[in-house]
Amino acid sequence: MGKSTIATSVDRPDLVIYYNDLRSINWFLTTPLTNDEDGDTEVRSKSIPIHSRRRGPSDPNPINVASHSATYLYDPSLKSGNAKPGKYFIIATNNQLGDIEAKRQFTYTGRFMDLKNFLDAEIKYYCYLYSEGTGRHNLAPTIGEA
Repeated sequence: MGKSTIATSVDRPDLVIYYNDLRSINWFLTTPLTNDEDGDTEVRSKSIPIHSRRRGPSDPNPINVASHSATYLYDPSLKSGNAKPGKYFIIATNNQLGDIEAKRQFTYTGRFMDLKNFLDAEIKYYCYLYSEGTGRHNLAPTIGEA
């Protein structure tokens, strides 16, 4: 799961769009988004301090474990769990105004007004925007962009 952050004004939180594949949202947009979590995996190391450990649940005498270092793999794209945060929205192309048929679902955090304004400015095709708690909105490309 990836995410892209779109800056809004300073008095409200940024708009964040979550997706499974970056290409699925960029297909609808004139200016492609970039993934905030792009980065290489790297091997990191950390120091484990001295601590006590019991050998079992009935061990009355815990042992002390010496301080040591541990290495681990750091992957910025690693996620635990399948849930995406925020509210859902669906972009579907308008088949009456074009011959392209596509429909994709994403999630977002932030204000719906910011999402609608962003999509109005960046949409590539005539589309419908459906969202949780709102009706259907029409999106049209800017003249000269389609």
